[in-house]
Amino acid sequence: MAGQVTSVFMYVEDVLKSLEFYNEVVGAEVAQIHAEEEGAPISLAILRIGDFSLMLHPREAHAAEFADTKPGVGIHLQLRVDDIDAFYQHCLDEGAMLSLSSEPTDQSWGWREFALKDPDGYVWSIYQDKSGGQWT
Repeated sequence: MAGQVTSVFMYVEDVLKSLEFYNEVVGAEVAQIHAEEEGAPISLAILRIGDFSLMLHPREAHAAEFADTKPGVGIHLQLRVDDIDAFYQHCLDEGAMLSLSSEPTDQSWGWREFALKDPDGYVWSIYQDKSGGQWT
């Protein structure tokens, strides 16, 4: 039986800060914002990148589950863009934190990529596929 990955649920320190990062830097569309009651802090923010959803939830409510863990460690997400160099410049202009690599680098498998960290340390490989679709 085949399935399809449709979303990722990410626990974050500051939902608003992460929401701004994903909207302004990554270009994700804000789909929904929820709070337990009017005027309360955001309890869930859902953003869309194409057909994929990023669901941001405050980590504080689940502090016990994260007591011995470091957010962002052990997961590496990927985002394909049409123009890697323009997206890289956009990230620099927005003051985004680069990770692992500094400038876009051509890889032997046909991708040109760089790495970006979100406010909670989740790493994104931002890439442009120049392999003709062989590795996408």
